[in-house]
Amino acid sequence: MRLVSYGEFGHERAGILYEKKIIDLQEGMRVADCSVPVSDMRLFLEQKDWRHSAELVWARKGNLELIDVANVRLGSPVPVPRKLLIAGANTKSHIAEAESVLVTPIAPKEPMILAKATSSICGPFDEVIHPPETRKLDYEVELGVVIGRQGRRISESDVKDYIAGFTVINEMSARDIQLAEHEDNPFFRVHFVGKSFDTFNPMGPALVTLDEFEWGKALPLRTEVNGEVRQDDDTDDLYYGIERLVSYISQVMTLFPGDVIATGSPAGVANFMDPPQFLQPGDVVRCEIAGIGAIENRIVQG
Repeated sequence: MRLVSYGEFGHERAGILYEKKIIDLQEGMRVADCSVPVSDMRLFLEQKDWRHSAELVWARKGNLELIDVANVRLGSPVPVPRKLLIAGANTKSHIAEAESVLVTPIAPKEPMILAKATSSICGPFDEVIHPPETRKLDYEVELGVVIGRQGRRISESDVKDYIAGFTVINEMSARDIQLAEHEDNPFFRVHFVGKSFDTFNPMGPALVTLDEFEWGKALPLRTEVNGEVRQDDDTDDLYYGIERLVSYISQVMTLFPGDVIATGSPAGVANFMDPPQFLQPGDVVRCEIAGIGAIENRIVQG
């Protein structure tokens, strides 16, 4: 099943994508006599039986007026999660391409977990603002894992039971700010600020539920900038896999339905090209993951 959010930014409603139509979840739950009608995707995922409710709505789609997806804006599948977490330096190829700036080209001994503001999230086809504060805007295609059930200290063997599904993320950064090039001491890196500008996290086009995937099978990922392929790999490139990441994070903090974890990006980022090829206003970035779909965003001057 493909869950989507649609409508005006900041007021998105939850829905189910059916071919090129949207089933409004709130209306569908009313028709299906579900006890807790909700319109927001995070609130929907917080319902204990959300999967069953979605199936009831799906079964009654013939009784509903469907919305043409071409006539509405698609938002991020989960517009405002409680947490937006990132696994940094988590692909073998990305670690290898960063060798020039590493003391030794090895992965961290434990997952390197970063975060960004949830206000950085935008829709799968929204414009991305190039802020005047950066000269080094970069892209990173990443598989987004969306949590579907509250959990703490989750064992790796149980992780699958806590995941709602997957989405596509372009995990963008202002590299000069992230790496604190304005500081004399490189210790003062500010990953959170450099990754948290508004629109720096396009996400979508849907939350594809886990039943649509073969668990453990590699998913191809690809980034194109103005039609030029920049990243082309699959999730077998992840250093720490989904089970390890989710379990590790849950030892530190409770994970809630709707929380999003970006799992890591393969080689090909602008920062490590020779010469670097950072994004400029007018560029169009397309990120795609097999089985989920593609997001495409134009860069505009902020």
